Amino acid sequence: GALSSLFISGTRVIAALNGINTDLMQESLINCGVDIGGIIVVGLLYKRDVDAEQSRLKRATKGAKLAKLTVRASKSMLEMEMEGTAQPQGTFTTSLGSFRRNRGLEKRVVLAAAGEDKIADVIEEAKSLEQDLELNDLVVIPVVMPQGKAPAVQESDLPRCVAVPVVVADNWRNVINDEASEAIKQGVDIEKEGFCVIVKKNGRVGQRTKGIFLNNLVGNVVARREAGMDVTNI
Repeated sequence: GALSSLFISGTRVIAALNGINTDLMQESLINCGVDIGGIIVVGLLYKRDVDAEQSRLKRATKGAKLAKLTVRASKSMLEMEMEGTAQPQGTFTTSLGSFRRNRGLEKRVVLAAAGEDKIADVIEEAKSLEQDLELNDLVVIPVVMPQGKAPAVQESDLPRCVAVPVVVADNWRNVINDEASEAIKQGVDIEKEGFCVIVKKNGRVGQRTKGIFLNNLVGNVVARREAGMDVTNI
């Protein structure tokens, strides 16, 4: 390999410096340069692979933590609206993992985190976009920052496209704070602007956004569908 070749070339250079086979000096120096360059490239490729594996493991760990978090949603989310059929009343509790593909609900989870006032606006926007969010398999999870708590929403005011966190100790805060730290590093005012984390149907984090723009999220899915692109794995 490159190390063996470097050893041989290096030995020849040392010999030439001591007056032995001096005619091989130039060739040996070139070979040393090539070998050192090769070792550096291999090292960089190895580091890239290690970083990629660590990133994959980090995403998998993040997905597992998210899947365990629980939310409360309207029972009407469990059934598609049918003409002449009364919608179920009340709420139910489930984990975020149940929104994954083939788990029953199959939704793209939009974790919308911001201060209390901003979250109140987000919930109102979700109500106005309820049908569009449903048609595009989007469920909004509003999280009040910096406490990492659920917003104060009356059961009767909970639209089908929204589920609120069920907070046990600091479970939600511990998970969402990692994302908040990254958002702050990028200059996001997490209370006034807020941020979104979109979890795909396969449970992986697919996108992070500065600010919370539900209409844009709906538009992105619609645009992909109209362009003939895959919308089942986003």
